[in-house]
Amino acid sequence: MSRPTEAALPAGVDPQLVAALKRNEEIVAALGPVGASAAAARAQFMASRAWWNEGGPALAIDRDDAIALSAQRSLRVAVYAAQATDALRPAYVFLHGGGFRLGEPRSSDRQLRELAQAWDGIVISLDYAHLPEAVFPAAVEETAAALSWLHAHGARWGIDPARIAFGGSSAGANVAMGAAVQLGLERGGFLRAGAFVVGVFDDDLDTPSMQAHGGGAMLPSRQSAAAMFGAYAGEPGQRSDPRLSTRLTDLSAMPPLFLAAAEVDVYRDSSVLLAQRVREAGRSAELKVYPGMTHLFWGYSRLVETARACTRDLAAFLTRQLPLRG
Repeated sequence: MSRPTEAALPAGVDPQLVAALKRNEEIVAALGPVGASAAAARAQFMASRAWWNEGGPALAIDRDDAIALSAQRSLRVAVYAAQATDALRPAYVFLHGGGFRLGEPRSSDRQLRELAQAWDGIVISLDYAHLPEAVFPAAVEETAAALSWLHAHGARWGIDPARIAFGGSSAGANVAMGAAVQLGLERGGFLRAGAFVVGVFDDDLDTPSMQAHGGGAMLPSRQSAAAMFGAYAGEPGQRSDPRLSTRLTDLSAMPPLFLAAAEVDVYRDSSVLLAQRVREAGRSAELKVYPGMTHLFWGYSRLVETARACTRDLAAFLTRQLPLRG
């Protein structure tokens, strides 16, 4: 969870982000060594997010809830909406990042409150199964089941079941995309749009951005990316599953996508290449590469204006694709 010192940063990183990375380094250092257990690592990660999630807008709806998948398993969610109303509204279902190991629905709490205020739809932050307890495809299958539940029962939360967008950040983007592929994009036609930030859409370690930024000065590195996917994929045969990698996915029924990428990020080209493939399949993909940003920039919106601009861009895309009905 630590970040490089300013001296180790690549050239071209935005000064506001440099200050944010320094602040995050101070926060992590003050928390002390990470515990050996998965639970301890998760607790420390959430503690490191506390300062970043302070402040921001107050919403009419801001609550924790759960989606029951079975008698034994429920997924935690955080529900956000700027206004309370009896009218059904579109929803955006977001999955957090964290290398398939860390994070929870409130990891990006401030950013999601900012998004809910800017868009005025309903934002659902959905938890999913993590490493090491669960490997692929457990998280994908649970997320697909949760999306189906929201389609069938979301009206009780004020959601228009025919107008749901999906997405996420970093590893969560991979899980969300895999769930959409599992549902079948045509059969699951209630998924009307996808919106992603610094998405990890495949396991390609040879892209130009991997080669340029994967040397270890910034996290994630190329080495850590390889280890992350190796752990998440589980059995070797899983690498050929189209739910794991968009390089193997039929994109001909993909709904409109918004892909936010960071310029100084090993995963930049994961979004760039996905946008290219979606367009080649005759579908719509809006790509925006944010200059001077690194992989985790969006989570630093308290200090970084470009992160707030990214949220405004997400809200504008959702407004175009899923406008509120007067």
